[in-house]
Amino acid sequence: MFSDGNGQQTALQSAQKALAGNISDGELATLARSPEAKVRAAAAAHPGTPIITLLKLAQDVNADVRIGVASNPRQGIPVELFEDLAKDKNVDVVYALIGNPAVPDPVIARLGRQIHKEYAKHARARLAEAKRYGAAAAPAPAVPAAAAEVPAFPPTHPASVGERAPIVAAHRVRDDALDALLGKG
Repeated sequence: MFSDGNGQQTALQSAQKALAGNISDGELATLARSPEAKVRAAAAAHPGTPIITLLKLAQDVNADVRIGVASNPRQGIPVELFEDLAKDKNVDVVYALIGNPAVPDPVIARLGRQIHKEYAKHARARLAEAKRYGAAAAPAPAVPAAAAEVPAFPPTHPASVGERAPIVAAHRVRDDALDALLGKG
């Protein structure tokens, strides 16, 4: 017959319960196994969700669940989990990582070095803001601060005037082939 919408309402109530601060690890693990993506996403975003459960939720097919994991403010989440989420094809997952202060700066720095990615600018802005307000506002990076700096582009070393770049053997072969095609030489 017709659905009266009670299934969705129950799922919504379960998600709201997951967001409440007084929920046990067992209840969070149960909510993380829910067939409803909204409920799994709420469990993924909860700071009390066990690490093992977060590792499973990070592999969820639903992007909202992975966004929940990426935005989880829990301290002590393995860096490898954040690195895996940083490779997610859904850009909203990556934006959630950038907006999460619990994500270590080296992961954000790696995102900021991405060329031709729309989120790189936001990652660099987060690092600049953390640098501006000092280490007290941002979590301690796992690597020295010098390694976390993000250049806008890779450094280049232009040749000085009159100096030519070294000729590579492959370039010589290509140049010889072009000369033969053009009838030169």
